[in-house]
Amino acid sequence: MNRERWIKRTARQVIAASLLVSLVGTGFGSKEEVYAAERQPVNLAFVHGSKQMTFNGKVQNMTTPLPIVKGVTMIPVRTIASSVGARVYNDNKGTHIDTYFNKVTLNINMRGARRNGSYVLLPAAAMRINDTMHVPLSAVKQLWNAGYVFNAQLKQISITIQPDPNVAPVADFKAPLEVRLGEPVEFEDLSYDPDGKIIKTEWTGRKSAYFEPGFYTVTQSVYDNEGTWSEKKEQIINVIDEVMYTPYEYYMRYGNPGDKFALDAKLMNTFKEVATFETKGHTTLYMSNAPERFFGEGLLYEDVLDSPSRIFLHHRNGTQERMKLAVIVTNTQSETVKLTLGNRGLAGPSVNAMQFGSAAVTRYLTGSAPRELILEPGTSAVLLPELEKIIMNPDEGFSGLMDVDMDGPLTFSAMALRETTDGLSSVFMLEELEKVGNRGLFLDTDQYIDVTETVGLKESKLRIGSRGTSMVGEDALTGGLTYNGGEYGAVTTVRLKDVAYGTRIILNPRAGIFQGAVSVNGKVVAVPTGGHLNLGEGALIYTQKKPEGAVGLQAPPEVTIKYTSPGASSLPILFVFIPGSNFD
Repeated sequence: MNRERWIKRTARQVIAASLLVSLVGTGFGSKEEVYAAERQPVNLAFVHGSKQMTFNGKVQNMTTPLPIVKGVTMIPVRTIASSVGARVYNDNKGTHIDTYFNKVTLNINMRGARRNGSYVLLPAAAMRINDTMHVPLSAVKQLWNAGYVFNAQLKQISITIQPDPNVAPVADFKAPLEVRLGEPVEFEDLSYDPDGKIIKTEWTGRKSAYFEPGFYTVTQSVYDNEGTWSEKKEQIINVIDEVMYTPYEYYMRYGNPGDKFALDAKLMNTFKEVATFETKGHTTLYMSNAPERFFGEGLLYEDVLDSPSRIFLHHRNGTQERMKLAVIVTNTQSETVKLTLGNRGLAGPSVNAMQFGSAAVTRYLTGSAPRELILEPGTSAVLLPELEKIIMNPDEGFSGLMDVDMDGPLTFSAMALRETTDGLSSVFMLEELEKVGNRGLFLDTDQYIDVTETVGLKESKLRIGSRGTSMVGEDALTGGLTYNGGEYGAVTTVRLKDVAYGTRIILNPRAGIFQGAVSVNGKVVAVPTGGHLNLGEGALIYTQKKPEGAVGLQAPPEVTIKYTSPGASSLPILFVFIPGSNFD
């Protein structure tokens, strides 16, 4: 019987309630732990007169010792079935104990049995003892790929059952053969694993919609928990040259947060700017980004922090050696200082600055468990030991965001080091690297933007970045002013007090390509889900959906967006608000 027919047949069969009763008793007991079949021999050991047995070396309790009937040791079927991961069920032909390759049928008080359709004569009849089906010990050789040894001195029976070979999973799916441009495409996954479970699925050519006519080949492969890939399932979808939805129309209706699409960036220039009320937070920004590309060991930046702060690091290895970054914290005061490390996002090493800049922001917004560090007077400590494990090959880079708070002044020293250099012993010995770019300390960098007007009744927008004077700070190493035009390391929180139901919110870059993330109502959204956004593209980040069961004039919930500029991307960006009525 081929695997498809076997799966369909077994899917229709239901374990009979009578068998559930008949197999309780001898066996693993009421608190047994059922082990899935593995591709290794199963070893069972019993001792006559004992209620204990071992399963692959693990002790299990049985409700009664092994019974002996007319000099024949009887083995509980439940124990064998559980140990090999067999499916047990009843029908009018008897009791079935089935794995994919080994199918056994037994009947109470009958010596006749069947194995894979062939008749087998047992040395004694199968019988129910203490409401549990048993077979003679020697029958395990006849019904399963098993052998046994009896140690008369120990009165121990050892049974070894050889495993069935793994059966490859089966990839299968259902999809339409023909669709229009922009028509939603539904894929029904019909894959299965006859003797295990699928843990990974890979697709090629699959899209939620297609926007160019032609023939598209979709393939699916699945991977099971035993490490075996299926054969590929393949289907061709014909996309005809007839438009149902443009990309913009499709994603506005069916898109998920992070989906990107082309849009009319010039048209958005005509949208009204929403009215805002803006305030500053009191977070201090420690920025180490100069030199962005370093060419040797040295001090990147050093300054004192004594209040809630955020550290932003963004550097690239310009040497021909393997390098790392380190941040050392020093307490020069006469009192003990407690430091709390909050949210943090570390990313790298990578040669793609947009990739590690985006990943750092995503991890930072996701949140981290706090960590405390106690610094005694006159001592130094490594801020993040894991940072020094990120080794950059030549031309690879790193980006990081870290929230810190302390109850006294601490000196933070950011350094570029060779892979084998110890940061603690080097902190006061390194020379300052030449400043090329932006670094320094910036006060009150976080921004809160409140929008109280209703958004989503008509097209409107909110610009982030270039909102007045560029962020100005001080470089402690030079004593001069420094500028952070990209607002890197600063967090902007947008609080939309009234967002109409159905409103779509889009992020649109206005100064170049963009790859990052935002947090919307606490949920992190990659922008975009894959790749990056160009000037003429946008990404859906939120849809104000009406809650199920909402009635009457129930007010829509507020929407809170948190944004911080990812390294290698630029400001400004737009948050664009599109009415849901456009897509009714």
